Amino acid sequence: MEKGRFLAVCFDFSGVIVDHRDKRPVPGIGELIRELHACGRLLAVVSRYGEETVAEHLGEELCRCFRKIYSARDRSKLECVAEFAGECGIGDLSAVAFVDDKPQNLQAVAGSPVRVIGFRGSGKYDTAGACREIGVPFAGTVSELRGLLGL
Repeated sequence: MEKGRFLAVCFDFSGVIVDHRDKRPVPGIGELIRELHACGRLLAVVSRYGEETVAEHLGEELCRCFRKIYSARDRSKLECVAEFAGECGIGDLSAVAFVDDKPQNLQAVAGSPVRVIGFRGSGKYDTAGACREIGVPFAGTVSELRGLLGL
């Protein structure tokens, strides 16, 4: 598989898809999600929020782009990503990207075969610093994220 090309992408919800403060979509992220979906990428949301809360903030149209919404409230985000890959028939976890803005989540998944991408999102965390520290790619804008996801 060529670098930056993924069969599936798992997004954190708060801070990546929606702003931490007002739960409104991060500018440009909806278009990126629609584009990934249109290209045939399998998409999931992995969040500490429940499915109903995520669906309410995403709206019906954007929700249809996601194959599944996982609540990571009682388990790790890596477990959710691995479960999604399994449900999609993806045996090679390096074919799955995980996009998050929270340093501790990035670090927890970085030790696995899953391809971790840090995203500035709503800017609550020093994601760029954390990415440098653990050696994973960082996107400061949706445009940079688009490039890292191979679009």
